[in-house]
Amino acid sequence: MNPDSQRSEAERTLLDLAQRARLGFALGTIGLAAVARQVGGIPDDLLVRAVAVAGVLLLGVATQGVTRRLGRFPLGLILGIAGDVAASALAVVLLAERAPLVPAVLLWPIFSGGLVLPELALFVVAASIGLAPGALPLEQAAGWGLLLFVAASANGELIRRFRVAQRVTELGFARAADLVHAMTPGEVAETLFGFVAELIGAGATPRLLLREVDGEGRLEVVAHAHLDAPPAGGASHAMTGGGLARDQGVWFEGARIADELGVDDLAGYPHAFVQPLADGRRVIGLVVVSAINHRVLGEEARRSLDRVAAHAASALARLDLARMVARQRAALTVLLDTRDVPRDNAGIARWALDAASRISGAQTRAFVRLHAGHLVCERAEGIEGDELLSQAAHLLKSASHRPVPLVISDTSTDDRFALGPLFAHGSIAAIPVAGTGAVLFTYDTRVDGVSSTDLELLVMLGQQLSLLLIRSPTD
Repeated sequence: MNPDSQRSEAERTLLDLAQRARLGFALGTIGLAAVARQVGGIPDDLLVRAVAVAGVLLLGVATQGVTRRLGRFPLGLILGIAGDVAASALAVVLLAERAPLVPAVLLWPIFSGGLVLPELALFVVAASIGLAPGALPLEQAAGWGLLLFVAASANGELIRRFRVAQRVTELGFARAADLVHAMTPGEVAETLFGFVAELIGAGATPRLLLREVDGEGRLEVVAHAHLDAPPAGGASHAMTGGGLARDQGVWFEGARIADELGVDDLAGYPHAFVQPLADGRRVIGLVVVSAINHRVLGEEARRSLDRVAAHAASALARLDLARMVARQRAALTVLLDTRDVPRDNAGIARWALDAASRISGAQTRAFVRLHAGHLVCERAEGIEGDELLSQAAHLLKSASHRPVPLVISDTSTDDRFALGPLFAHGSIAAIPVAGTGAVLFTYDTRVDGVSSTDLELLVMLGQQLSLLLIRSPTD
């Protein structure tokens, strides 16, 4: 594989810039020398020396250009740097006696070599070009040599940081593109785990992907890796401690994050990096990766993390929307096809709760009817019928006489219906079945657990139940 294809676009641009700079220096030197000669500014021997230095630079340009076109890219770079070294050394030998600052041209090979060579090789270049010219006195050679070593160190560190930033940026864009095609939370987690671990320098350490399950900041684990024991299914936790930023990742102590999330494996590592997944309005999830060492992230790494986190949040939101659409499609299929619904009350109640489970994520569902002024629970799921009637009787009677649904988004702030302790926290939707005295009841432990879409589908279910019960021969 051509090594040129492995370099970033920015690196290839810098290499092309170095090649054009060689050409510009050479042609500029020849042009200035020629103009100065015409006006009598320099003698003939100085003109020849300047043209000789420019000729060596042009030779380096030509050899690098030819070898790159022939596919010998590494050789072309070496030849270009060799031309820089030769031209700079020749300039010092031929021109140092005429211009005291000519040794400054020795800095050019340090820059061009730093684009390609590792830092140790750059020091070798600095040593060779600093000692090779014999035209300078020892004290001047030592001074210029020290300057070259300082320049080599600074340039090597600058190029190293530039390359790291470029790699991080490219990796971030690549992972963001991968998240666009993610079809499951597991694929989102796999992309996030690898990216975050690479940026913070973590190996095969425990990692989690958590997603918000309600509007109160409670999170559930949807994917994990490298855990000795998987988290309990359905368990949810809240990040109650301070220090979690909404717009950037934060380092935590491993023991603290393990305690807050209830995952003991995280306590086995001294540090854990937590990156929020925000969609611009709220944090919809977190990715947690344990680490042995605390790594300070640069600005480019932070930007890439934020970019990938935003795409991950969009991917999770897209998957939630797809799941909601699929659930609604399944619910509509049940609602619109009532040919196989039994015509007895028990069969209708069973069908009603099955349809309600397809519409809403509420854990408690019941179908209650009013007979001779008394409530009768035809069928209940997630609660005993007698328990439901004892703790929500007032609400059920009120709902049976209403023409519209009775919705309580937060039962802890509503004291109108004297609800029992089982319904002290959560949300309730009670859908009256017109003309029958029946009520379809759902209870979700989450506040605001009844969405507008779910409510519309539950009202449609109530209308279908009304038709079924009116036509039922046992009614």
